[in-house]
Amino acid sequence: MKHTGQRWFSVCIGLGFALGLLLLGNSAANYVWVSQRIVVDQVRKDLSAQAAAVDKVLQSARPANRAEAVELLEQVRASSDGRIAWIQLRDGRDTTLAEVGMDVEPTFSADLIRSRMRGRQPIFETRSTGAGQVLVEAFPLRMTAAAVRPSAIRLAAYEPVARATFGVVEIAAYMNGAGNLWPLQRNLLINSSAALALLGSLVMMRIRFKAYVAGQYLSRQMEHARQVQQDLLPSPLQSSNGFEISGACAPASELNGDFYDVFQVRDTGTAFVVGDVAGKGVPAAMLAGVMQGAVRSSNWAGSGRRHVEATRQINQLLCERASCERYASMFWGHFAPESNAFRYVNAGHLPPMLFSAAQPGEVHKLTSGGPVLGLLAGARYEQGERAFEAGDLLVLYSDGILEAANAADEQFGEERVQAAVRANFAQPAEEIRNHILAAVREFTGDVEAADDQTLLVIRKSAA
Repeated sequence: MKHTGQRWFSVCIGLGFALGLLLLGNSAANYVWVSQRIVVDQVRKDLSAQAAAVDKVLQSARPANRAEAVELLEQVRASSDGRIAWIQLRDGRDTTLAEVGMDVEPTFSADLIRSRMRGRQPIFETRSTGAGQVLVEAFPLRMTAAAVRPSAIRLAAYEPVARATFGVVEIAAYMNGAGNLWPLQRNLLINSSAALALLGSLVMMRIRFKAYVAGQYLSRQMEHARQVQQDLLPSPLQSSNGFEISGACAPASELNGDFYDVFQVRDTGTAFVVGDVAGKGVPAAMLAGVMQGAVRSSNWAGSGRRHVEATRQINQLLCERASCERYASMFWGHFAPESNAFRYVNAGHLPPMLFSAAQPGEVHKLTSGGPVLGLLAGARYEQGERAFEAGDLLVLYSDGILEAANAADEQFGEERVQAAVRANFAQPAEEIRNHILAAVREFTGDVEAADDQTLLVIRKSAA
């Protein structure tokens, strides 16, 4: 299926590229064709006006000889601001009576002119000259004896005019700069830009396709890893051997560097652990998984000595195998039901807060332990112990809770956690957890979390 999808993508890219080339070529072809039509139409209008001017000046001035006719034609040509390349005046037998401008052979023969006139067809075509491309058009003129007064013309070349029924004025005008092509050029610019943008996008898509596929694959793998990581966490709400437990673990990125766990040890005891690996993303998540597995697999709850030794071994493992940037804090402990004692080791973690039910407002911070794991080889640790009576509440958290900052860069802090707990102390553990998280969200507002946020609330139920 993967290769089939890639083949279809390549086919679509090829079709899109062909469409882009077709659009670009069609835009250019349309511009050339339409611009030529516009220029030709504009030049023909100018030539018609010039032909009318020639006819008018000949009828009014009645030139007596070639020189006078040439002078009149020069006046007409001069009034065109240099647009006229040449003007030729011929009779019906193709005899040139007068000409100004370029010295060129006539473009149209008398027979062609008569044929076109009978069919009422325009007589024009384009020609290339050394000065540029010109449009040449022939216009018929009435040249009777009354109009030209041949008796006054001394040149033999004018004698046939008296007997001819028509004459021809052939005018050529330069096509450069004729017509207003800006609207057409604007459309060409827009269409060409769109076509080039399409082609460029398709080229970039084709180049980046493999990277896109790899990115999609990595994204799916990250989603699977995130799901596996979530599956390894305990249920957010549970009851275990006389404890009401509610937890939450929210990553700042796709994967979580924090973890927490709740599980049974020594048949009747209940263990709690919260850890925070330095950094974010895949490396932190992998190290968090290693630590969670080490906590679960080691036989540490049998005695204080085993607990301390297991902590030392995890620290030594991280010092030897992980880079110096990969260190972690961890708080882990277990409840011994026979003595109502909670025994723990705090390895550089933020001290959890134990709220007493018997003495409202009293908070004990659980600090006994040692430094963070993975920085100091040979570090020494100790086990702490605290009474955990019915109704007492233990709140464990990562630094993402206390260090959550608002827009003014002010941190949430321990005092606000304590205030949220005291205001809702009589509520179930789940409600207390929800109130703390809601207070954090209200405090930070629209500011995104900069670190993973983990919270575990544990209440000792009444016997």
